[in-house]
Amino acid sequence: MPKFSKKSAERLATCHPDLQKIFNEIIKTRDCTIICGARTLEDQQAAFKGGFSKIDGINRKSKHQISKEQPLSLAVDVLPYPIKWEDKASHDNFARAVKATAEHLGIKVRWGGDFKDFRDAPHYELV
Repeated sequence: MPKFSKKSAERLATCHPDLQKIFNEIIKTRDCTIICGARTLEDQQAAFKGGFSKIDGINRKSKHQISKEQPLSLAVDVLPYPIKWEDKASHDNFARAVKATAEHLGIKVRWGGDFKDFRDAPHYELV
């Protein structure tokens, strides 16, 4: 049975409990890596400047961003392991499993691969 690496477990711990439930269930049957959980404003701005996000963190806040008012991330970036950034079929297959697991748990999520303006295959966020 797969299990999260220490780093992935630490990243997942920065996320909302509902995201933790989904991915703690997923890891039982599918190996995956948590790429990113919570981001500070500085982290979000770096992601924006690097072209990894369409959200600057100031004019519009990312669901990854944490603050005093929102101490846990409402989004997580996850990819099936081993990581193959350009493997669309693998991302789509993994997303189907994640969405089915979320539905089974009664948790509403949105997948970044379904975004109209920016395909963000690793991204999952609470609705």
